[in-house]
Amino acid sequence: MRKHAIRRLLAGLGAMGVFVAASAAPAPAAPASPDAPADVAAAAGFDMFANNITLAPGGPGKTVVLRLSGETPPGRYAATVDFGAVDAFAEVGTPGGGSCTREGTILTCTAFGEDAPALLVLSIRPRADAALGREGRLRFTVTIPGVGTRTYDSTVLIGEGVDLVAGPAVKLSGRPGATVPAALSVGNRGQETVQGAVLLVLGAYGLTPSRRYQNCRYSSVGGPVHFTPNLFACTFDDAIEPGRTFRVGGGFGVTVPGDAWAPNTQTGTATWLTPQDWADVRHEYTLDQQGTGGVLRLEPAGKLRAGTSRAAQTDVRQADNETAIELAVTGEQRADLAADEVRVTGKVGATVPVKIGYTNRGPASSGNGGSGGGANIRLTVPKGVTAVKAPDNCTDADAQQPEEYGQPGARAYECYQYGILHKGERVALPFSFRIDRAGTLTGKVELQHSSGGKDLDPRNDTAKVLVNPGSGGQGGGDGSLPITGSPTGLVAAVGGLLLVAGVGSYLVARRRRARFVA
Repeated sequence: MRKHAIRRLLAGLGAMGVFVAASAAPAPAAPASPDAPADVAAAAGFDMFANNITLAPGGPGKTVVLRLSGETPPGRYAATVDFGAVDAFAEVGTPGGGSCTREGTILTCTAFGEDAPALLVLSIRPRADAALGREGRLRFTVTIPGVGTRTYDSTVLIGEGVDLVAGPAVKLSGRPGATVPAALSVGNRGQETVQGAVLLVLGAYGLTPSRRYQNCRYSSVGGPVHFTPNLFACTFDDAIEPGRTFRVGGGFGVTVPGDAWAPNTQTGTATWLTPQDWADVRHEYTLDQQGTGGVLRLEPAGKLRAGTSRAAQTDVRQADNETAIELAVTGEQRADLAADEVRVTGKVGATVPVKIGYTNRGPASSGNGGSGGGANIRLTVPKGVTAVKAPDNCTDADAQQPEEYGQPGARAYECYQYGILHKGERVALPFSFRIDRAGTLTGKVELQHSSGGKDLDPRNDTAKVLVNPGSGGQGGGDGSLPITGSPTGLVAAVGGLLLVAGVGSYLVARRRRARFVA
């Protein structure tokens, strides 16, 4: 990765803040701007997306990030930003690094395919005299040589500034199978009545919601990073006056799954947003399931007077909107993770598929997140074999500063395995080996457990990788791959990019695409 690409990545992630941190994951494909010519949209082999933002007069600036997906080859791209429709009420900054020039209300930029998906990051600030309700669009146009041209519009809105504040950190404790109440709260530290609120909860495996409410939507794929398989958002219509505090109604809590690894510490976050701020970031989350239970309600500390504001509202101090949740899973329940021995045959010069992994023999699930229960994989490639294909959650184990994942040719690989693996399920990482030498060739698979996560039987944490076992010649066969263990069905990989801003989110996004198979 080029140095300027890394600098842009850091700048973009650092500026995005709490509400857009999830965008470290690739953004969902977005339709072309409705004003784009149909023939242009059809010709382009890539998709564009740029987020909407809401600013408050006198409030902080925010960022708009242009993201690309689809056919985005390396090289120089031409990109323009027309901000004429917002210039009267918002200041648009010029991206650093000298890649953009400004003429009037047009930015003309040279972008690089290597920086995708986050191609451009724009800083937008409200002008001092911005009036409530002002709205305009930024128009992005990108041309990729040999691929096509696309346009996309994002909206900049001036809303009323308010200040929600989340309640204190919540510490929970429970054994596998226990239901634990969670005391979440929100207050209004600003001068204006807040009209409604949205509660966004992301949590580790142990923080599974105990009930699914009608005014909440839930995700079947989890949060944007691997350690947040629980994701849901609840909408409330209550008016929260200045100085008032609300608590989430009785019965709200989590149920620790019966197969959770114990002891363990698992974490999550509860973030409060105004309805408008939620509308601006809603696209970052897959919430495909509607709750069917009762209605989750907020309980006020005292009698409230009706609010009068009807303007869109945005929080001017987002840093105090999050409550940290910590769950101590008590008891003693671990799993036996067994490295799978691999045997593969093929002729010299042949390239054969190889799946490297392990089986969870239970009783606990693994990959719970927190302080224990996970395992990464170290593969030592057999001498006389070349790894011509590697998964993109694996990196060269011997590199001094590994930055690239999925690169062929390494003699050893470190593979970062994420996601919940229940009893009987298996991890299988797809490699391709080219057989360069005759005879029996031997490598090794080793499991590396997270701190405090030693499994029940360390003796089977190492297994052999055998190419043409027992062969005195070139070997034969069709390159088929028998792997030990009992198949149990396909398990979906962890879905969805970033509550954690910075380089860590980038690495997670690169490492997470492991595959579970039976």
